[in-house]
Amino acid sequence: MYLPYIFKEVFRRKSRTLTNVLTIAVIITMLISVTAIMSAYTSAIYLPFKDVDSDMILQKSYNTTNLTSEIRVPFGRETFDDGEIASISTLSHVQDISRSLVLWDFDKKGFTSIEGIESGSAVGKKLGSWVTEGRFINGSDSKKAVLESHFAKFNHLKVGNNISLGGETFNVVGILKIGEGSPIFSSNIYIKSSDAQRISGIEEYDQLYLKVDDLANEEAVKEEINQIDPMITAVSGNYISTSLKNVVNIYGTFYWVGVGIMALIAILVLFKVNAMALLERRRDIAILQSVGWTKKEITKQILFETSLQTMLGFVLGTIASLAVIILLGTVSIQSASTGLESTPTTITMPLTLSPGIIAEYFGLIVVVSLLVSYLLAKKISDVKPSENLRSM
Repeated sequence: MYLPYIFKEVFRRKSRTLTNVLTIAVIITMLISVTAIMSAYTSAIYLPFKDVDSDMILQKSYNTTNLTSEIRVPFGRETFDDGEIASISTLSHVQDISRSLVLWDFDKKGFTSIEGIESGSAVGKKLGSWVTEGRFINGSDSKKAVLESHFAKFNHLKVGNNISLGGETFNVVGILKIGEGSPIFSSNIYIKSSDAQRISGIEEYDQLYLKVDDLANEEAVKEEINQIDPMITAVSGNYISTSLKNVVNIYGTFYWVGVGIMALIAILVLFKVNAMALLERRRDIAILQSVGWTKKEITKQILFETSLQTMLGFVLGTIASLAVIILLGTVSIQSASTGLESTPTTITMPLTLSPGIIAEYFGLIVVVSLLVSYLLAKKISDVKPSENLRSM
């Protein structure tokens, strides 16, 4: 109805139209961007445990040994003896076990984390698949090292360079980039387990990676491990998810509180903007009444104008939200694995523009805008033309 008049009103009053469109665009940008960030945070909680090619990681807490050595096991960690490893490997649900020796190296330059890996183990193969330069260590190597990419870049190290560990010289044969979802594996330097044992003087292993036949048997495996030694800590994806459940629930609650507050602000702002716009038009409405427009026709015309401005503002706000998400998606954060001594790994927030969220907010904004405009237009159109003219 009266489409030429509607478009004429929208584009003739550029200042008012621009104000309404930009207001809606800002509200949409805030709603979509904040929601995307909240959703990304919830997803990022679980990123550190994604793509880990092990179902369970074992560590043993006890009296720390070798306290005075420059290269030593992490504080509060004890090594597994051969009998314990043999008992764990023969558990009914354990399919594979990978052994490693995680060490801390304190020298004049600072702190470095080292992990002695069995190159042929499942963990060794997983790490080998992440090599970006050179190669991974193999069974015949001696005094060879592979560096984590961020550590190598920070220390200006490349394939072919030499590094000193425990008074011995190691040749760098490869650079690897830890999978973004797997900082559990993140150490600065990877060497053969036999080399790690030699430079530290420790003959055992202090970290075990387990593969179980079925994730449903995790609890049974943990109970059996506890019977072997109650000081053994078993960390798994299910364990971490359970430990973070309360955090996620709290975050989920505040997510809806935040969205509710944003929606309330949107309603108040749209009410104010539309109210001011309609009050400015009381004279125009009085003229339309004088030439025979009915209350129904005036209300429809105003609703069509509001719909057009709302859609323009929504499109602009969606484009702005996409720009914000793309910008924030390039920002990296440091994430360390829970309960494991390892170097923080850089991950990016999984920010996405959800079609479902866009549809929900489109519905919210349209309903709020039309409802506010309808109530105000109906109220103003109920007023006699003479009173509308006198109000100006």
